[in-house]
Amino acid sequence: MKKNNLLFAGAILIGTALLISGCIRPSSETSGVEIGRPAPAFKLPDIMGQEITLDQYKGKIVMLDFWATWCGPCRMTMPLLEKLQKEYPNNLVLLAINLQESKNEVREYMRQQNLNSHVLLDEKGSLGEIYGTDAIPMQVLIDKEGIVRDIKTGFSPSILSQLRAEIERLR
Repeated sequence: MKKNNLLFAGAILIGTALLISGCIRPSSETSGVEIGRPAPAFKLPDIMGQEITLDQYKGKIVMLDFWATWCGPCRMTMPLLEKLQKEYPNNLVLLAINLQESKNEVREYMRQQNLNSHVLLDEKGSLGEIYGTDAIPMQVLIDKEGIVRDIKTGFSPSILSQLRAEIERLR
């Protein structure tokens, strides 16, 4: 009986840690992106079906937010990132890249949560693999020249201030 209680408590502790810090996805064999290197180019459809490329935002600071509707920490992070986008409307482009969910599922989630981010659909997860999204949410901050300058994974109460400081540095 005591052993079962310990196992149960351990499972709760591990589950809580995953919920607070980030959602684990199946590991990919790619190494992901590196700070100081060019961000991998991509072309993905947005939620309205328009093809979006990273190159079209050259000259702006771009934040890629890899997320999913089922991820608790993603749900906490998205409103904060939208707030940041509103603070820097002329300098920052937020691209919320949904991983492996259907357009209808994502559209309904955005409507229910009253979110207005520019959502791109990575339905096969191929861009997520290229960027190394083993845990989400994951934000990749790209400077005006297309170089990766910061990578954050998971949720932290200080994420807004950390990203704000990095954006200020890149402006």
